[in-house]
Amino acid sequence: MINDNVQNGRTLQSTLQDIKNELKEFVQTRIDILKNEMQQKMAAFKAALPMAVVAVLLLATAWFLLTGAIVAAIALALGWPAAFAIVAGAYLIFGILVGWLAYKEVTAQSMKPERTLQILKQDQIWIEQEAKSA
Repeated sequence: MINDNVQNGRTLQSTLQDIKNELKEFVQTRIDILKNEMQQKMAAFKAALPMAVVAVLLLATAWFLLTGAIVAAIALALGWPAAFAIVAGAYLIFGILVGWLAYKEVTAQSMKPERTLQILKQDQIWIEQEAKSA
């Protein structure tokens, strides 16, 4: 076999060098795919971040003003301590509910690079088939 490679103008060393280069290129391509996919995901988060900050500030301001109005309205009927207790209890219940919903939403999303993993799975299948046929 070595004589065949030498007769074809190729040595075992050059064949191994070619395999090494192809493997490097293969790995680098997969790394580039992963980087690209993660950059796309991060770009979407970065684009939404300033808008989310402004929204939080506006909503917090509105929330504090609404809370003051609700407490004042209840205080007219039941007094200040009862008004604060009622509003705090309602906020506690709604806060737990919204927090639970947010947790469910975050855990439903995956930061796992799905496309890259699928390509690697296809590569694994291809390599296994090549190994069987060799």
